[in-house]
Amino acid sequence: MAERDMATPLGLVVDDDAELRVLFAQILRLGGLRVVEAGSGREALKLVQPSAPDFVVTDIEMPDVDGLELCRQLRQLPATSKVPIVVVTGSAVTQEHEATAAGCDVVLAKPCSGALLLATIQRLLVQAAGEGTKGSTSHIRGTT
Repeated sequence: MAERDMATPLGLVVDDDAELRVLFAQILRLGGLRVVEAGSGREALKLVQPSAPDFVVTDIEMPDVDGLELCRQLRQLPATSKVPIVVVTGSAVTQEHEATAAGCDVVLAKPCSGALLLATIQRLLVQAAGEGTKGSTSHIRGTT
């Protein structure tokens, strides 16, 4: 990942669907955040090694390393063990328990509005800054 501007949080958006990945990244950038994109879980894991992001937004269903395995591995790395993770999935209701068990903080259902995604990230960043630890888990279903 690029050099850090400590005043502006850096996020990692992970999705094998390039259109959704670019859309989510643009929404977060318009919200004043810096974003790096990865097209797979494997690529994401390579990006976090030199410099951990301040938050992660990931899809679940991806080839190679899926979003659940990505969450598990991020939680095992010291640099990312407390980084807020948001899972955005088309099957939030059926995958909510699995995502929580894998270590995600919030599950959002696709389609997800840009305003909801940005507000969720901002809330998690405030919680993380205030607590210095991973915030409480929450789940939001069926929002557009």
